[in-house]
Amino acid sequence: MRYSRQRELITEIIKGRKDHPTADMIYHSAREMDSTISLGTVYRNLKVLTEEKEIITLETEDKRLHYDGDTSRHSHFICSECGRIIDFFGPLKPPKEIKEKGLTLTS
Repeated sequence: MRYSRQRELITEIIKGRKDHPTADMIYHSAREMDSTISLGTVYRNLKVLTEEKEIITLETEDKRLHYDGDTSRHSHFICSECGRIIDFFGPLKPPKEIKEKGLTLTS
């Protein structure tokens, strides 16, 4: 992958966050640091970073894509009510309470 200052900025933003941001959230953060970056540039770089396995892409039930900078093996709890995504680094056997609260476990 060829070096790109803007790709490096996008990577730093994603890896520095734990809230699994959307492309729009990443774009707004990037614009604060580089007013010349475009939304198209963000989307193109997210695609490249995903293809290169530098980041993980998650699709929620509402079909929105979220990005995770932690590429280590882990799962995600996704709240079906608020959409919050939480990293889960334990065994893939969710407790009974997870299903009762309407949460979904994906890997």
